[in-house]
Amino acid sequence: MPRYTIKAFAEKEQVSEAIVSSWIYKHGLPVIKIGRRIYIEDGDFENWLKDHKTVITQQLVPPEARRVEMPKQCQKSGNRGILSKLRPAR
Repeated sequence: MPRYTIKAFAEKEQVSEAIVSSWIYKHGLPVIKIGRRIYIEDGDFENWLKDHKTVITQQLVPPEARRVEMPKQCQKSGNRGILSKLRPAR
């Protein structure tokens, strides 16, 4: 499996080196450290991606929560409501 430095890996994945560093230090991307040098293997990255996969779905709103009430001044009443005062468009 090919090993990449942070710089080479960032170029390969088309992200910044800062993003790769945050994946390593904040999100636990596995690396091989030899002295000061850090290497990332493709297989480790693929496994890490699978472990961090999440599905974001739209939260379903119950039908009763979607119901919109008409404001009181627009409801038909004894004085025929505010909508009766509107003039038709010309």
